[in-house]
Amino acid sequence: MKKKIILGVAIVTLLCGCGKTIPTLSDGKEAVVKFSDGSMISVDDLYKELKGNATSMLINMIDRKILESAYEDKMEEAEESAKNYIESLKNYYTDEKGNFDEASLLAAINQYYGYGSIEMFQESVELNYLSNLAIDDYAKNLVKEKEIEKYYKDEIVPDREVYHIQIVPEVKDTMTDAEKKEQEEIALNEAKAVIAKLKKGEKFEDLAKEYSDDEATKEEGGSLGSINKGTFGSDDFDKEVYALKVGAYSKTPVKTSKGYEIVYIKSEGEKKSLEECKEDIIKTLADKKLEEDATLQVTAMTELRKKNGVDIIDSEINASYKDYINRLMQAAKNSQNK
Repeated sequence: MKKKIILGVAIVTLLCGCGKTIPTLSDGKEAVVKFSDGSMISVDDLYKELKGNATSMLINMIDRKILESAYEDKMEEAEESAKNYIESLKNYYTDEKGNFDEASLLAAINQYYGYGSIEMFQESVELNYLSNLAIDDYAKNLVKEKEIEKYYKDEIVPDREVYHIQIVPEVKDTMTDAEKKEQEEIALNEAKAVIAKLKKGEKFEDLAKEYSDDEATKEEGGSLGSINKGTFGSDDFDKEVYALKVGAYSKTPVKTSKGYEIVYIKSEGEKKSLEECKEDIIKTLADKKLEEDATLQVTAMTELRKKNGVDIIDSEINASYKDYINRLMQAAKNSQNK
């Protein structure tokens, strides 16, 4: 916050001339620059020049004022996030000795974002963090109660205690396609052989210890603990987990990006109540809306400015603002159509 105050003071000092007598044009307008021939550049001239290229800067000033008030309790969080991001960037800009090269980072920031200092860039990252909070909240408000209830009914499932045996093909990058295919076939046949042993009554846990290639779970009999959708990171695996009845195991190997899986469901917990998972559902549905409609990000901030009674008095700047928003909306639509 202190930086913003100092910046404001610097601007006032520039325009007021640190107590010096400000030259005045014949029409009474204040001047900011005086030439040896007596000609001058007025404040109005400077303003006209600035406002033609200052739309995005003005929007940032408006949004910062609104967002810092609306998310006052998140300011420290935003500042910390921005600092951490800057620190992570420093790892990519080093000299030949591996030391942080500030000039190199600053040059990149100036080239890609147009900021003249790391501090200014950090403030823009903070603003972006706050903007994302506002956009998320806007999207959450679009979620209807019926959508929440439907998602709860169709998608929310209880945790299941899952065991697995993972068979990974011994494939190497140096292999030919034919060799890779052969290894895939070997792994598939091994998985089928394990299932055949299960059908004969051998214990799942014993077979996991003997055959599973998952070193993290094999000694525990293949136990993944209580998991839910998304825990394993494979849609096919999730489908198998919730297709099987409690006490059942896979009758055919499940293909995943890692290899072949044999799944066993030991037990099932209680499904959470709607109230327990409502916030998570709203977040999921809001994220989906933002993913499906990129224009919502633009609309969210536009509506927030309207809600806060933002009135751009200068007609030229107001026209520039509307054009800026239209271009953002079009860019969002174009990105969605790709």
